[in-house]
Amino acid sequence: MFTVFTVTMLIVRPIVGWGLDRFGRRRFYAAALIFYVVSMVVFSNATGIVDFYVARFLQGLGASFMWITARTIMADVTQSADRGEAMGRLTQRSVQGSMFGAFAGFTLIGMMPFADAWQMSFLGYAGAAVVGAVLTFRIPETKTPVVEVPKLELSTDLKRLFVVFLLMGFAQALIAPIYLIFIEDQFDLPMRIVAFAFFPSGIVWAILPRRGGRLADRFGRTPLIIGGLVAGSVVAIGLPWFPHILWVAVAYTLYAVAGALASPARDALLGDVTEEATRGRAVGFAEASGSLGSALGPLAGGALYEYVQPEVAFVADGVILLIAAGLVLLWFRGR
Repeated sequence: MFTVFTVTMLIVRPIVGWGLDRFGRRRFYAAALIFYVVSMVVFSNATGIVDFYVARFLQGLGASFMWITARTIMADVTQSADRGEAMGRLTQRSVQGSMFGAFAGFTLIGMMPFADAWQMSFLGYAGAAVVGAVLTFRIPETKTPVVEVPKLELSTDLKRLFVVFLLMGFAQALIAPIYLIFIEDQFDLPMRIVAFAFFPSGIVWAILPRRGGRLADRFGRTPLIIGGLVAGSVVAIGLPWFPHILWVAVAYTLYAVAGALASPARDALLGDVTEEATRGRAVGFAEASGSLGSALGPLAGGALYEYVQPEVAFVADGVILLIAAGLVLLWFRGR
């Protein structure tokens, strides 16, 4: 099910990027929310594994349309001087919504039988997406449709950014699926205790990206990206050797801080090196590069955890983040 979602985004995002440059932005944002509505209705009524695959495919379409369009619009309506903060705010609002949604979903699970809570949770998600789809009509169109789409020239900066997106997506996905397994294997704790190890990182992503983006606007993109990648590398390499769940939770929270600092700066840099006429495709290919990394990361991390040693996956993650930091310093110094 995870693969269906990721592969869908990998394939669809470049196509959506072309559509954004040809037809404008707003209709694709509305389409994203409509796909979410249909996906959540399928989830709520799922009775077999095929239903889940269909729902995840539709959800992948929604995510493909949503995030390329949102970041492209944000790049359209901002200047370089405040683009980092805007990109950070976009990420931050999404995470804040996710936290409210998670709270509501788990509250339902605690109040009623699981099957009923499942259905109500997804129908509630569908209802929220309907409201979002209606609100998209208040979003101004930021790109005039054209008869002929200008050719996308892949500049050296763009190609290099695709590599950075690939490495960051791969590194993030390398340990994300195995972190929970690692904690369970290492400390033999109840799931409700393990869940608290994740909670602080969610708080970080809910409050920090906007501030990280603001720092990127003030001090430049490269220092924030490199600082975040290097800090994440140090934490990832040390994470498997902490003797207590509390220290692991602190370390993973610092890992989230590093990501929340680097991500808005990276997105702002992408907006800086793209032109309005071809921005949709450029963002689409960059996001597809990240999706490719996200698709490969869990396979590699799981294989290292299962067949080599758990610690090797975390060390590999740190090394990849260091390589990405070195490339950013080499390629984008002074930005």
